[in-house]
Amino acid sequence: MRVTSEPSIIDVKEAPGAASRRKSRIVACALSTYSKIGGLQNFNRRLFQSLGSRARRGAEPLVVVAGDDKATLPASSGFEIVAPHGRAAFLLQVFAASVGQGGLLLICHINLLALAVAVRLFRPRLPIVLFVHGFEAWNGAGRPRRHFERLALRCVDRVVSVSRYTAGVMSREFGVPIEKFRILPNAVDEPAQGPVVARKPFSILTVTRLGAAEREKNVHEMIEAVALLRARAPQLTYEIVGDGALRPQLEELARQRGVDDVVTFRGLVDADALREAYARASVFAMPSDKEGFGIVYLEAWQYGLPVICSMFGAASEVVADEVDGFVVDPHDVEALAERLGRLLLDPALAREMGERGREKVVSKYLDADFRGNLFRILDEVVREAGSEALAGGSKLTF
Repeated sequence: MRVTSEPSIIDVKEAPGAASRRKSRIVACALSTYSKIGGLQNFNRRLFQSLGSRARRGAEPLVVVAGDDKATLPASSGFEIVAPHGRAAFLLQVFAASVGQGGLLLICHINLLALAVAVRLFRPRLPIVLFVHGFEAWNGAGRPRRHFERLALRCVDRVVSVSRYTAGVMSREFGVPIEKFRILPNAVDEPAQGPVVARKPFSILTVTRLGAAEREKNVHEMIEAVALLRARAPQLTYEIVGDGALRPQLEELARQRGVDDVVTFRGLVDADALREAYARASVFAMPSDKEGFGIVYLEAWQYGLPVICSMFGAASEVVADEVDGFVVDPHDVEALAERLGRLLLDPALAREMGERGREKVVSKYLDADFRGNLFRILDEVVREAGSEALAGGSKLTF
Protein backbone atom coordinates (compact mmCIF):
# COMPACT_ATOMS: atom_id res chain seq x y z
CA MET A 1 0.00 0.00 0.00
CA ARG A 2 1.12 3.60 -0.45
CA VAL A 3 0.17 6.59 1.59
CA THR A 4 1.51 10.10 1.32
CA SER A 5 2.15 12.94 3.70
CA GLU A 6 2.65 16.68 3.53
CA PRO A 7 5.94 17.93 2.10
CA SER A 8 8.65 18.32 4.70
CA ILE A 9 12.35 18.77 5.18
CA ILE A 10 13.30 15.55 3.44
CA ASP A 11 14.33 17.04 0.11
CA VAL A 12 15.24 14.89 -2.86
CA LYS A 13 16.75 16.77 -5.81
CA GLU A 14 18.09 15.62 -9.14
CA ALA A 15 21.68 16.57 -9.81
CA PRO A 16 22.02 19.03 -12.69
CA GLY A 17 22.10 17.21 -16.01
CA ALA A 18 21.22 13.83 -14.48
CA ALA A 19 19.82 11.51 -17.09
CA SER A 20 17.53 9.78 -14.67
CA ARG A 21 14.59 11.65 -13.11
CA ARG A 22 13.92 9.04 -10.45
CA LYS A 23 14.09 10.09 -6.83
CA SER A 24 16.20 8.45 -4.20
CA ARG A 25 14.26 7.05 -1.31
CA ILE A 26 14.89 5.55 2.06
CA VAL A 27 14.58 1.76 2.10
CA ALA A 28 14.02 0.07 5.47
CA CYS A 29 13.75 -3.65 6.20
CA ALA A 30 12.50 -5.26 9.40
CA LEU A 31 11.22 -8.45 10.97
CA SER A 32 7.77 -9.04 12.54
CA THR A 33 7.06 -5.42 13.36
CA TYR A 34 3.25 -5.33 13.31
CA SER A 35 2.34 -8.88 14.28
CA LYS A 36 4.30 -9.01 17.56
CA ILE A 37 4.43 -6.97 20.75
CA GLY A 38 7.62 -5.70 22.35
CA GLY A 39 10.08 -2.86 22.73
CA LEU A 40 11.84 -3.62 19.45
CA GLN A 41 8.53 -3.63 17.58
CA ASN A 42 7.46 -0.37 19.23
CA PHE A 43 10.77 1.20 18.23
CA ASN A 44 10.41 0.13 14.60
CA ARG A 45 6.87 1.47 14.37
CA ARG A 46 7.98 4.81 15.75
CA LEU A 47 10.94 4.82 13.37
CA PHE A 48 8.76 4.27 10.31
CA GLN A 49 6.19 6.83 11.45
CA SER A 50 8.99 9.35 11.92
CA LEU A 51 10.36 8.72 8.44
CA GLY A 52 6.89 9.00 6.96
CA SER A 53 6.24 12.28 8.75
CA ARG A 54 8.99 13.98 6.75
CA ALA A 55 8.60 12.28 3.40
CA ARG A 56 8.20 14.25 0.19
CA ARG A 57 5.50 13.20 -2.24
CA GLY A 58 6.92 10.78 -4.80
CA ALA A 59 9.83 9.73 -2.60
CA GLU A 60 8.09 8.09 0.36
CA PRO A 61 10.24 5.69 2.35
CA LEU A 62 9.79 2.04 1.40
CA VAL A 63 9.41 -0.32 4.36
CA VAL A 64 9.74 -4.04 3.63
CA VAL A 65 8.75 -6.36 6.47
CA ALA A 66 9.09 -10.11 6.88
CA GLY A 67 6.97 -12.21 9.21
CA ASP A 68 4.00 -9.83 9.25
CA ASP A 69 0.59 -10.68 7.90
CA LYS A 70 -0.69 -8.07 5.45
CA ALA A 71 -3.80 -7.66 7.58
CA THR A 72 -1.67 -6.27 10.42
CA LEU A 73 -0.01 -3.55 8.35
CA PRO A 74 -1.01 0.06 9.05
CA ALA A 75 -3.67 1.50 6.78
CA SER A 76 -2.22 5.01 6.88
CA SER A 77 1.40 5.63 7.61
CA GLY A 78 3.12 8.23 5.44
CA PHE A 79 5.31 5.58 3.87
CA GLU A 80 4.95 2.70 1.45
CA ILE A 81 4.94 -0.66 3.22
CA VAL A 82 5.00 -4.15 1.75
CA ALA A 83 5.09 -7.64 3.24
CA PRO A 84 6.37 -10.05 0.58
CA HIS A 85 5.34 -13.66 0.93
CA GLY A 86 8.32 -15.83 1.76
CA ARG A 87 11.92 -15.15 2.74
CA ALA A 88 13.28 -15.16 -0.81
CA ALA A 89 10.75 -12.59 -2.01
CA PHE A 90 11.50 -10.40 1.01
CA LEU A 91 15.26 -10.45 0.44
CA LEU A 92 14.86 -9.85 -3.29
CA GLN A 93 12.58 -6.85 -2.81
CA VAL A 94 14.91 -5.18 -0.29
CA PHE A 95 17.91 -5.82 -2.53
CA ALA A 96 16.23 -4.59 -5.71
CA ALA A 97 14.88 -1.43 -4.09
CA SER A 98 18.21 -0.61 -2.44
CA VAL A 99 20.25 -1.13 -5.60
CA GLY A 100 17.71 0.45 -7.94
CA GLN A 101 16.61 3.61 -6.14
CA GLY A 102 17.86 3.52 -2.59
CA GLY A 103 19.36 6.68 -1.15
CA LEU A 104 19.71 5.17 2.30
CA LEU A 105 19.27 1.60 3.57
CA LEU A 106 18.05 1.03 7.13
CA ILE A 107 18.44 -2.51 8.50
CA CYS A 108 16.28 -2.96 11.58
CA HIS A 109 17.57 -6.30 12.87
CA ILE A 110 21.03 -7.83 13.04
CA ASN A 111 19.64 -11.05 11.53
CA LEU A 112 19.29 -9.11 8.25
CA LEU A 113 22.93 -8.05 8.21
CA ALA A 114 23.75 -10.19 5.16
CA LEU A 115 21.71 -7.71 3.10
CA ALA A 116 24.33 -5.05 3.82
CA VAL A 117 26.98 -7.23 2.17
CA ALA A 118 24.86 -8.00 -0.89
CA VAL A 119 23.82 -4.38 -1.44
CA ARG A 120 27.34 -3.07 -0.85
CA LEU A 121 28.66 -5.18 -3.75
CA PHE A 122 26.40 -3.31 -6.19
CA ARG A 123 26.14 0.08 -4.46
CA PRO A 124 29.58 0.54 -2.85
CA ARG A 125 28.83 4.00 -1.48
CA LEU A 126 25.17 3.67 -0.51
CA PRO A 127 24.87 4.70 3.17
CA ILE A 128 23.72 1.77 5.33
CA VAL A 129 22.54 1.99 8.93
CA LEU A 130 21.95 -0.95 11.30
CA PHE A 131 19.63 -0.57 14.33
CA VAL A 132 20.27 -2.68 17.44
CA HIS A 133 18.46 -2.92 20.75
CA GLY A 134 19.72 -5.38 23.31
CA PHE A 135 19.84 -9.11 23.71
CA GLU A 136 19.89 -9.78 19.97
CA ALA A 137 23.18 -7.85 19.68
CA TRP A 138 24.89 -8.98 22.88
CA ASN A 139 26.28 -12.27 21.54
CA GLY A 140 24.61 -14.18 24.37
CA ALA A 141 23.33 -17.72 24.62
CA GLY A 142 19.96 -16.65 23.19
CA ARG A 143 21.49 -15.40 19.96
CA PRO A 144 25.17 -16.39 19.40
CA ARG A 145 27.25 -14.41 16.96
CA ARG A 146 27.41 -15.80 13.43
CA HIS A 147 30.84 -16.32 11.93
CA PHE A 148 30.42 -13.80 9.07
CA GLU A 149 29.00 -10.92 11.11
CA ARG A 150 32.27 -9.28 12.12
CA LEU A 151 33.15 -8.84 8.45
CA ALA A 152 29.59 -7.94 7.46
CA LEU A 153 29.53 -5.09 9.97
CA ARG A 154 32.27 -3.41 7.97
CA CYS A 155 29.64 -2.79 5.29
CA VAL A 156 27.58 -0.69 7.70
CA ASP A 157 28.24 3.04 8.01
CA ARG A 158 26.57 3.46 11.40
CA VAL A 159 25.22 1.19 14.11
CA VAL A 160 22.38 2.94 15.95
CA SER A 161 21.78 1.58 19.45
CA VAL A 162 19.01 2.38 21.92
CA SER A 163 21.54 2.53 24.77
CA ARG A 164 25.22 3.06 25.52
CA TYR A 165 25.21 -0.31 27.27
CA THR A 166 24.19 -2.21 24.14
CA ALA A 167 26.67 -0.21 22.06
CA GLY A 168 29.48 -1.09 24.46
CA VAL A 169 28.65 -4.79 24.59
CA MET A 170 28.30 -5.07 20.82
CA SER A 171 31.50 -3.13 20.23
CA ARG A 172 33.37 -5.59 22.42
CA GLU A 173 31.69 -8.78 21.21
CA PHE A 174 31.70 -8.00 17.49
CA GLY A 175 34.87 -5.94 17.24
CA VAL A 176 33.08 -2.81 16.02
CA PRO A 177 34.84 0.50 16.78
CA ILE A 178 32.79 2.41 19.34
CA GLU A 179 33.06 5.50 17.11
CA LYS A 180 30.76 3.76 14.63
CA PHE A 181 27.84 3.80 17.10
CA ARG A 182 25.21 6.47 17.66
CA ILE A 183 22.62 6.41 20.45
CA LEU A 184 18.89 6.74 19.74
CA PRO A 185 16.88 6.11 22.93
CA ASN A 186 13.35 4.76 22.94
CA ALA A 187 10.45 7.17 23.35
CA VAL A 188 6.79 7.25 24.27
CA ASP A 189 3.79 9.32 23.26
CA GLU A 190 1.96 11.62 25.58
CA PRO A 191 -0.43 9.34 27.50
CA ALA A 192 -3.86 9.19 25.91
CA GLN A 193 -6.83 10.19 28.03
CA GLY A 194 -8.66 7.17 29.37
CA PRO A 195 -11.02 6.29 32.19
CA VAL A 196 -10.04 7.68 35.55
CA VAL A 197 -8.79 4.86 37.78
CA ALA A 198 -8.09 5.33 41.47
CA ARG A 199 -4.57 4.56 42.63
CA LYS A 200 -4.60 1.36 44.66
CA PRO A 201 -2.40 1.50 47.78
CA PHE A 202 0.21 -1.25 48.26
CA SER A 203 -0.08 -2.37 44.64
CA ILE A 204 2.88 -3.53 42.51
CA LEU A 205 2.83 -3.89 38.73
CA THR A 206 5.09 -5.74 36.28
CA VAL A 207 4.59 -5.62 32.51
CA THR A 208 6.69 -8.12 30.58
CA ARG A 209 6.76 -11.11 28.28
CA LEU A 210 6.70 -14.49 30.01
CA GLY A 211 8.15 -16.55 27.17
CA ALA A 212 10.36 -19.56 27.69
CA ALA A 213 13.47 -17.43 27.00
CA GLU A 214 12.43 -14.67 29.42
CA ARG A 215 13.48 -16.12 32.77
CA GLU A 216 16.03 -13.31 33.07
CA LYS A 217 13.13 -10.88 33.39
CA ASN A 218 13.23 -12.14 37.02
CA VAL A 219 9.49 -12.30 37.68
CA HIS A 220 10.21 -15.34 39.86
CA GLU A 221 12.46 -13.13 42.01
CA MET A 222 9.61 -10.65 42.29
CA ILE A 223 7.26 -13.35 43.59
CA GLU A 224 9.86 -14.38 46.16
CA ALA A 225 10.20 -10.74 47.25
CA VAL A 226 6.41 -10.35 47.54
CA ALA A 227 6.34 -13.42 49.79
CA LEU A 228 8.97 -11.83 52.06
CA LEU A 229 7.22 -8.46 52.07
CA ARG A 230 3.73 -9.68 52.81
CA ALA A 231 4.23 -9.74 56.57
CA ARG A 232 5.19 -6.05 56.55
CA ALA A 233 2.46 -5.02 54.10
CA PRO A 234 -0.43 -7.50 54.39
CA GLN A 235 -2.57 -5.42 52.03
CA LEU A 236 -0.16 -5.63 49.13
CA THR A 237 -1.16 -6.93 45.71
CA TYR A 238 0.97 -7.83 42.73
CA GLU A 239 -0.27 -7.70 39.13
CA ILE A 240 1.64 -9.24 36.23
CA VAL A 241 0.66 -8.19 32.72
CA GLY A 242 2.00 -10.49 30.02
CA ASP A 243 1.85 -14.12 29.02
CA GLY A 244 3.97 -17.01 27.82
CA ALA A 245 5.39 -20.42 28.59
CA LEU A 246 6.77 -19.37 32.00
CA ARG A 247 3.36 -18.49 33.38
CA PRO A 248 2.46 -21.96 34.75
CA GLN A 249 5.80 -22.14 36.59
CA LEU A 250 5.29 -18.69 38.06
CA GLU A 251 1.73 -19.51 39.13
CA GLU A 252 3.01 -22.64 40.85
CA LEU A 253 5.74 -20.63 42.60
CA ALA A 254 3.11 -18.20 43.90
CA ARG A 255 1.13 -21.13 45.29
CA GLN A 256 4.20 -22.64 46.92
CA ARG A 257 5.08 -19.32 48.59
CA GLY A 258 1.53 -18.79 49.80
CA VAL A 259 0.92 -15.58 47.84
CA ASP A 260 -1.31 -16.86 45.05
CA ASP A 261 -4.18 -14.92 46.62
CA VAL A 262 -2.36 -11.59 46.14
CA VAL A 263 -0.56 -12.30 42.84
CA THR A 264 -2.76 -11.83 39.77
CA PHE A 265 -1.71 -12.86 36.27
CA ARG A 266 -3.55 -10.62 33.82
CA GLY A 267 -2.19 -12.22 30.65
CA LEU A 268 -2.14 -10.19 27.47
CA VAL A 269 -4.34 -7.10 27.67
CA ASP A 270 -5.43 -4.40 25.25
CA ALA A 271 -4.19 -0.80 25.35
CA ASP A 272 -7.04 0.46 27.54
CA ALA A 273 -6.56 -2.30 30.12
CA LEU A 274 -2.81 -1.64 30.16
CA ARG A 275 -3.38 2.05 30.82
CA GLU A 276 -5.72 1.17 33.66
CA ALA A 277 -3.12 -1.20 35.14
CA TYR A 278 -0.50 1.56 35.17
CA ALA A 279 -2.99 4.07 36.55
CA ARG A 280 -4.05 1.98 39.55
CA ALA A 281 -0.57 0.72 40.56
CA SER A 282 1.54 2.25 43.34
CA VAL A 283 4.92 0.90 42.20
CA PHE A 284 6.27 -0.47 38.95
CA ALA A 285 8.94 -3.18 39.21
CA MET A 286 10.66 -5.15 36.50
CA PRO A 287 14.18 -6.09 37.67
CA SER A 288 15.18 -7.66 34.35
CA ASP A 289 18.78 -8.60 33.58
CA LYS A 290 18.26 -8.49 29.80
CA GLU A 291 16.99 -5.01 29.03
CA GLY A 292 18.67 -3.20 26.17
CA PHE A 293 16.72 -0.12 27.27
CA GLY A 294 13.41 -0.84 29.02
CA ILE A 295 10.60 1.21 27.48
CA VAL A 296 8.24 0.02 30.23
CA TYR A 297 10.02 2.29 32.70
CA LEU A 298 9.09 5.28 30.53
CA GLU A 299 5.51 4.05 30.37
CA ALA A 300 5.37 3.73 34.16
CA TRP A 301 6.80 7.23 34.63
CA GLN A 302 4.10 8.61 32.35
CA TYR A 303 1.68 7.59 35.09
CA GLY A 304 3.82 8.99 37.90
CA LEU A 305 5.03 5.62 39.19
CA PRO A 306 8.36 5.04 40.87
CA VAL A 307 10.20 2.16 39.21
CA ILE A 308 12.51 -0.64 40.27
CA CYS A 309 14.99 -2.03 37.75
CA SER A 310 18.02 -4.32 37.70
CA MET A 311 21.61 -3.21 38.04
CA PHE A 312 22.40 -5.59 35.14
CA GLY A 313 21.74 -4.59 31.53
CA ALA A 314 20.92 -1.10 30.29
CA ALA A 315 18.04 -0.20 32.62
CA SER A 316 20.31 1.60 35.09
CA GLU A 317 21.25 3.90 32.21
CA VAL A 318 17.62 5.04 32.18
CA VAL A 319 16.70 4.86 35.88
CA ALA A 320 18.60 7.02 38.37
CA ASP A 321 18.98 5.13 41.65
CA GLU A 322 17.18 6.80 44.57
CA VAL A 323 16.08 9.67 42.31
CA ASP A 324 13.23 8.36 40.13
CA GLY A 325 13.40 4.74 41.25
CA PHE A 326 15.66 2.07 42.68
CA VAL A 327 18.38 0.09 40.92
CA VAL A 328 18.80 -3.31 42.60
CA ASP A 329 20.47 -6.67 42.35
CA PRO A 330 17.36 -8.76 41.63
CA HIS A 331 19.05 -11.91 42.88
CA ASP A 332 19.31 -10.37 46.35
CA VAL A 333 15.67 -11.01 47.16
CA GLU A 334 15.84 -9.42 50.59
CA ALA A 335 17.19 -6.18 49.12
CA LEU A 336 14.51 -6.26 46.42
CA ALA A 337 11.80 -6.73 49.06
CA GLU A 338 13.27 -3.91 51.14
CA ARG A 339 13.14 -1.44 48.21
CA LEU A 340 9.58 -2.47 47.38
CA GLY A 341 8.63 -1.98 51.01
CA ARG A 342 10.17 1.49 51.17
CA LEU A 343 8.04 2.65 48.26
CA LEU A 344 4.82 0.95 49.38
CA LEU A 345 5.08 2.10 52.98
CA ASP A 346 6.17 5.66 52.14
CA PRO A 347 3.65 7.03 49.61
CA ALA A 348 5.24 10.48 49.73
CA LEU A 349 8.59 9.03 48.62
CA ALA A 350 6.86 7.04 45.89
CA ARG A 351 5.05 10.13 44.60
CA GLU A 352 8.25 12.17 44.63
CA MET A 353 10.20 9.58 42.67
CA GLY A 354 7.33 9.05 40.24
CA GLU A 355 7.06 12.76 39.56
CA ARG A 356 10.78 12.99 38.85
CA GLY A 357 10.38 10.14 36.42
CA ARG A 358 7.50 11.91 34.69
CA GLU A 359 9.63 15.04 34.37
CA LYS A 360 12.45 12.97 32.85
CA VAL A 361 10.11 11.54 30.21
CA VAL A 362 8.81 14.99 29.29
CA SER A 363 12.32 16.42 29.06
CA LYS A 364 13.99 13.76 26.90
CA TYR A 365 11.89 10.72 25.98
CA LEU A 366 8.91 11.96 23.97
CA ASP A 367 8.30 11.48 20.26
CA ALA A 368 9.71 14.88 19.34
CA ASP A 369 13.01 13.96 21.02
CA PHE A 370 13.11 10.66 19.13
CA ARG A 371 12.55 12.34 15.79
CA GLY A 372 15.12 15.04 16.44
CA ASN A 373 17.76 12.48 17.43
CA LEU A 374 16.89 10.22 14.49
CA PHE A 375 17.18 12.87 11.82
CA ARG A 376 20.43 14.24 13.22
CA ILE A 377 21.93 10.75 12.90
CA LEU A 378 20.60 10.15 9.39
CA ASP A 379 21.66 13.59 8.24
CA GLU A 380 25.19 12.88 9.44
CA VAL A 381 25.30 9.57 7.57
CA VAL A 382 23.99 11.04 4.32
CA ARG A 383 26.31 14.06 4.49
CA GLU A 384 29.32 11.82 4.93
CA ALA A 385 28.27 9.64 2.00
CA GLY A 386 28.04 12.60 -0.36
CA SER A 387 25.61 13.11 -3.23
CA GLU A 388 27.62 10.87 -5.57
CA ALA A 389 26.74 7.90 -3.35
CA LEU A 390 23.05 8.14 -4.14
CA ALA A 391 20.91 6.74 -6.91
CA GLY A 392 20.79 8.59 -10.23
CA GLY A 393 23.06 11.35 -8.94
CA SER A 394 20.30 12.38 -6.50
CA LYS A 395 20.83 14.14 -3.22
CA LEU A 396 18.93 13.09 -0.12
CA THR A 397 18.90 15.50 2.82
CA PHE A 398 17.02 15.75 6.10
